[in-house]
Amino acid sequence: MQIYLISLFSSIFIYLMINIVLSSPGKVKEKDRLVKYFKENTANDVQEQFIKERNEEEHKKKKNRIKIVNKEFSNYIASSGIKLTALEFIYFWVSSTILPMIIIDFMGVNIITTSAIGIIGFAIPPIIVTKSRKKRDELFNKQLGEALIIIGNSLKGGFTFLQGMESIAIDMQPPISKEFSKVLREIHYGVKQMDALNHMVERTKNKDLELLVSAVLISSQVGSNLSEILDTISATIRDRIRIKQEIRTFSAQGRVSGIIIGSLPIAIILIIMLINPIYFEGFFESDLGKIMIGISVVLETVGFVLINKIVNIKV
Repeated sequence: MQIYLISLFSSIFIYLMINIVLSSPGKVKEKDRLVKYFKENTANDVQEQFIKERNEEEHKKKKNRIKIVNKEFSNYIASSGIKLTALEFIYFWVSSTILPMIIIDFMGVNIITTSAIGIIGFAIPPIIVTKSRKKRDELFNKQLGEALIIIGNSLKGGFTFLQGMESIAIDMQPPISKEFSKVLREIHYGVKQMDALNHMVERTKNKDLELLVSAVLISSQVGSNLSEILDTISATIRDRIRIKQEIRTFSAQGRVSGIIIGSLPIAIILIIMLINPIYFEGFFESDLGKIMIGISVVLETVGFVLINKIVNIKV
């Protein structure tokens, strides 16, 4: 077991080192290329050719390099409030899973206990991100109604929509102030206003914010009264938040029951694996035990999905 864990950790370390080396520019090749170009071409030709080849090489590297994270996952991590990039989170996730297993295994602990430590290290980071994202989304929805009122009042007072967003970024609290600050930063760097707003929708995955962006787009194309539209959207968001709170109150018992039913068997199994791992050796040594474990995992997953569908009512 120690050999397999050490081999896995070493392969991950070697991959990261190779990735860093490949991403660094080849100074020797560039120097030789410049010498050759100065012998044959003028300075302007050298500069254009060098930039062209450099862009082609970077494009090939990005195309051939394995994509560990995609844009959607990066937006999910960024909008969860975790102060880590998507790649840093994956490194932390892998480390929290493998390193405790290696340390525990070197101490001569039973392999079942080592597996339990790995499962706990693997499960904790996604749970933290999910909880943080959910809490951030709820707070963002509450702040969005207030933000629409601020923008609407700014428009009625003769200010522009951009100035209304600046008021939100300065006067309101996170997370909505940070999101609008990112939008303003993109606009100041030359991104179109609608593109920057759409980027915020992609990061937050918020339906109410998508409704706001659609209203701004229609207003810019047709020329309608944007302040009245924002007042209507703000009232709709407040009603939707009120209905969601009532639904959460009525479904609280079902949600708590689902959490207990879903987490209690897993918690008991992990505790027994940590305290008395010999108790589980029979399950892994016999074919009947492996079949029972597989059936338990399938039934637990199906029950969790069904209860989650029942208690999570979309508004």
